[in-house]
Amino acid sequence: MTSVTLSSKGQLTIPRQLRESLGLTPGTRLMVSVDQDGRLILVPSLYEPEELFRHRPAVQRTMTLEEMDRAIAAAAGREDA
Repeated sequence: MTSVTLSSKGQLTIPRQLRESLGLTPGTRLMVSVDQDGRLILVPSLYEPEELFRHRPAVQRTMTLEEMDRAIAAAAGREDA
């Protein structure tokens, strides 16, 4: 386990070996949380949201708001909408 020191500005420096092994580059976002044992958890967010949809197929059909409301009501079991 590697230790890091918190700077006076609240910053941590992640050692180079860890950055390289995780593929972290300048500007990489990290998701931060604290677990039930009080441990700080850092998880790389290696993909931007728009990257997740880059290769999705093009939309072939559009729906009006009324069509969406009917579909939602039907899926909820209310065919009367």
